[in-house]
Amino acid sequence: PEFNTNNSVLNVIRRKDRFIHVPYYSFDAYLRFLGEAALSPDVKVIKITLYRLAKDSKVVATLIDAAKNGKRVTAVIELLARFDEANNITLSKEMQDAGINVIFGVEGLKIHSKLTLIEARSGDVVCIGTGNFHEGNARVYTDCLLFTAAKNIVKDVKNVFEFIQAPF
Repeated sequence: PEFNTNNSVLNVIRRKDRFIHVPYYSFDAYLRFLGEAALSPDVKVIKITLYRLAKDSKVVATLIDAAKNGKRVTAVIELLARFDEANNITLSKEMQDAGINVIFGVEGLKIHSKLTLIEARSGDVVCIGTGNFHEGNARVYTDCLLFTAAKNIVKDVKNVFEFIQAPF
């Protein structure tokens, strides 16, 4: 319910972990989380792993807005998402055109994790999900999303992104 108020979602998460189970809870909570990060002057960096995306992805639109708002955005996108390869290629080009740093995974490793890292002056927060950041699928498939500012978990997510971004 805290995600359905006028309060800052990021501050709500900084005070206490939140866990949602979609489709029983609305995926709009995640979209609000990402949207607030895209607009907040406090946020400097957004990093995300993407596997399967909706054709008119609100997630991608929000990431593009974030880049236009001066955020440093990195999107790790898996091109080998069965049946979604063409869509992922199209959306990755749109993100690159908007100035987003798009990474196509690590050679020899399929990245199937669902991670979002928000780096902000007032404290970093992450979202770890079992499903894709796909608003259409979130209405059908059962998945869980953990939103947290726990320092040990944030550090682990940062380490994952450092590994992905490391030159090989």
